[in-house]
Amino acid sequence: MTYPAIETFHRNDARMLDTAEGVLVALRRYSPAEAFAEILDTARQHRVPTLGLARALVELAGAEPPVDTLDVSAAVARTAWGHLLARPADMPTPA
Repeated sequence: MTYPAIETFHRNDARMLDTAEGVLVALRRYSPAEAFAEILDTARQHRVPTLGLARALVELAGAEPPVDTLDVSAAVARTAWGHLLARPADMPTPA
C-alpha cells in the first residue's frame, strides 16, 4: 500500500533541502555534500530542525525575505548566512 500524502511530504522535504543546498553551492561555491553538511551542522549547533533551517535559508535568499522575528530558524539563517545575501541599500530588489 502506498501513501501519496507521505510520499509528497518527503518529496517536498527533499526539494527544500536540495534548494537550500543550491543556495550555498552558489554563495560559497561548495559541493552539494559540503552545503548539506553546513546546513546540518548549523542546525545541530543551534538546535533547530534541519528542514526548518533549510526553508529559512531559501526564504532568506528570496527576493523579499520574510521579517518574522519570532522564528528561531529564520534568526539562525540570518545569523549564519545573512551576510552572504546582504544587498546594498540602494540596489533595487530583483523582480
